Amino acid sequence: MSDSEALKVFSRSAVTCEMVDFLAASTASVLRVEKPKAPVSKLGSLLVTPKVVSLKSFIRRLIEYSNVRTPTLMASLVFLNRLRHALPGNAVGSETTLHRIFLAALILSAKSLNDSSPLNKHWTAYTDGLLTNAEVNAAERDLIGLLHWDLTVRESELVAVLEPFLVGIKNDLARRLQSETRSKQECYRLSSRSSRSLASASSKLSLFSASSYSLASVKSSDSLRAPLRDKTSALNRSALAV
Repeated sequence: MSDSEALKVFSRSAVTCEMVDFLAASTASVLRVEKPKAPVSKLGSLLVTPKVVSLKSFIRRLIEYSNVRTPTLMASLVFLNRLRHALPGNAVGSETTLHRIFLAALILSAKSLNDSSPLNKHWTAYTDGLLTNAEVNAAERDLIGLLHWDLTVRESELVAVLEPFLVGIKNDLARRLQSETRSKQECYRLSSRSSRSLASASSKLSLFSASSYSLASVKSSDSLRAPLRDKTSALNRSALAV
């Protein structure tokens, strides 16, 4: 099973929780995030602390709202991987930086792989108020610049970033192929045994027929010779009488 074949199988699969977890972990590995002290606003006698939605929940919402498919969704990993290598090791982001990075990667993936994709104003709506349209546009521009305008999604890069998923697919298909091969071998073995049995039975039947024919021939020959012996005996008796 080649990597290309495994990719085709993977691209036909539905989006799973495992994929979401993998996307969130991959995005979180791009850079370190320092959480500043959350601003506190006073509402009456209550203290209200704004809370940013988790990255995993953010990704789930984007998938649900945009109805993005597996190929487009997982191709965003290519851009995330490139960004990880492009950023300096000491790069640090704010609490929503990872959300912006993932959204920008998904936008580039959708625009690169599809004839039509949501506009940035739609992506802004999908963030449920977390980001403004200006922030979404800025995130996309920044990512394009960091990638040096290289927006091509190469198969070799897809294979590399999706290896954890492709390995399982290739192993499953290899086991299925082995099972099918064993089944074919068993069918061939049973077919060969049946053919040999039929050939043996046919041979025995031929021998039996030949044997029966020989016995019948002997009996027929004996019956023909018996009258001749009777006639000879009669002639001999006549000669003796004379």
